[in-house]
Amino acid sequence: MTKKDIINIFLGTFLMAVGICSFFDPHGLIIGGASGLSILLSEVFKRIFGEGLPLWLLFSVINIPLFGAGFRVLGFSSLRRSFFAATLLSAMIWAADFLPPVESDLPIAAVFGGFIEGIGLGLVLRSGSTTGGSDLLAMILTKYIPGLSLSTLILATDCAIIALGFPVFGSINVFYAVVSAYITSKVIDLSLTGAGYTKAVYIISDKWEDISEKIMNEFERGVTTLKGRGEYTKDEKNVILCVIPKKQLAGLKKMVSDADKRAFFIITEAAEVAGEGFSDKK
Repeated sequence: MTKKDIINIFLGTFLMAVGICSFFDPHGLIIGGASGLSILLSEVFKRIFGEGLPLWLLFSVINIPLFGAGFRVLGFSSLRRSFFAATLLSAMIWAADFLPPVESDLPIAAVFGGFIEGIGLGLVLRSGSTTGGSDLLAMILTKYIPGLSLSTLILATDCAIIALGFPVFGSINVFYAVVSAYITSKVIDLSLTGAGYTKAVYIISDKWEDISEKIMNEFERGVTTLKGRGEYTKDEKNVILCVIPKKQLAGLKKMVSDADKRAFFIITEAAEVAGEGFSDKK
């Protein structure tokens, strides 16, 4: 993990914690993931016992079994960055809980909370990490439900968590939680790769065989090898082509850079993708 990655994770988890503690929790906004489920459970405990449990504690309790299963199914090496990010986010939530809540109405809280959360999560994802929760659960489920893509499982999990908030916080809060989740998603898009959800990636490297194998095994994405030739050197080149969702792009770039520092990248918009691993339109 580079110094830049560590800085991104620290700054990203801090911004996420501010969004959770200063905007989402005080206004009853559940945007999915382990943090959203923590807000929901804290409110349920408050209504039953008169006092809610700390968000950092609930966040940790939710993630512990997920990472336990993740290490078993996916391996420690693929999740060590995410474990570090999730642990740090739990500490940041504990620290941010001392900040005063932002006094505003629901629309303002949804917009600003979603914007801050998107910037923070975008920084974490750029380091090749996640913060556990629905992302990690979806990664585990893809091993057992190969017919569904990672993005579809993440969306389904987040929607289920948001829906659970309906009987607790009401329809208005659920509506603005959806608005906030949408804003978060768009800010992540812009932070990582621009506006598009999927990207077509061309990679030119002398280590194309090793990179191709890792893309197929670690990212579970298909790879096409194209034949090319460098006109300056007249050398034959193998060009890797793959289409990948935004949440995997930062990890892909990190993997290729580690495999070959001299690898050449071209990343373009994939306006519409159809076929195995993707829905009819992204």
